[in-house]
Amino acid sequence: MITTEEIAVRVRQLLLESDLKNELTGQIDYERNDYSKEDIIIIPHTVDGEESVRFGQINVNIHVPDIVLKQKNAKAVYRINYPRLIELRAMAIDVLRNHYEHGQGYNWTIGRLNPAIKEPEHNEHYFSLALELTIREK
Repeated sequence: MITTEEIAVRVRQLLLESDLKNELTGQIDYERNDYSKEDIIIIPHTVDGEESVRFGQINVNIHVPDIVLKQKNAKAVYRINYPRLIELRAMAIDVLRNHYEHGQGYNWTIGRLNPAIKEPEHNEHYFSLALELTIREK
């Protein structure tokens, strides 16, 4: 049975082979280590069923540190870096759009594009895009 973890490896490979890798200040991986940099994190989710056609999802999270606005005699204020989030998401969509893995029994399309989400306890936000998987048994 093909799993989302196996497909996530291919997603990461495609992103690493793209120009997007050189655009990031951080990395393309499955987990985060440095919250001060831009990262793309690939998160495999569940696959439904055990029939010959199954459906699943992988989230691709695009993390960008917030912009720091400093004010005199005040604490720093942080704002979402929408321009950078939008730029990186567009690049990721270009790489991952409507992918069919020839001979492997799966494909995906870009699904839900979530709005900016605050990373708890960190001064950053991320966009999450869903890869909607269709998996067929060979």
